[in-house]
Amino acid sequence: MNTGKSNAQGKDAWNAKAQQSSETSEVVRIKDLVQRFRVCWEVYPQQAFNGTEMRNIGFSLELYGTHEPGIGHVSPGCIHCRTVQSALKDIAKWILPREERASRYEVSVDSQSLSYSPQRAERPDIRVTISILHRGTWDQSVDPCELRCLSDMEHALSDLEACKGAWRSSHSEPRTP
Repeated sequence: MNTGKSNAQGKDAWNAKAQQSSETSEVVRIKDLVQRFRVCWEVYPQQAFNGTEMRNIGFSLELYGTHEPGIGHVSPGCIHCRTVQSALKDIAKWILPREERASRYEVSVDSQSLSYSPQRAERPDIRVTISILHRGTWDQSVDPCELRCLSDMEHALSDLEACKGAWRSSHSEPRTP
């Protein structure tokens, strides 16, 4: 009877279960951030001029979040904006592909401005942008890797119940902590 082997198998099973539980609680936390800050997203092409033609070289995936209901004074860079920025950065990190691919990603924060879009009912939005670009030569045309990365991120946002374009009232109201 080899109890060492069964103990190792038991520890491996326990570790796998603990990791799965940790990932599940992280998904719940990220979904809560999406609801709390009513996160929306849009995609735009990144383009570069190459000699005589303009070509698409990647994508900008923009995440938008807004302050919680009841926040009275909103100004760029305020403590409330920084809370939303932090949440958007966590969401951005969560949706990035985990494995290395032929594409690279840059997460940038527009920290000193608020945007107001008619598409989102002129609410004061904080924006975090994920640039999806080639890992090597920056001015290559979009290839299947960038398309796959964008698709994976869009699916991850949908799984988190973020809204494309504008927050839909069919979503539950943001939860308070």
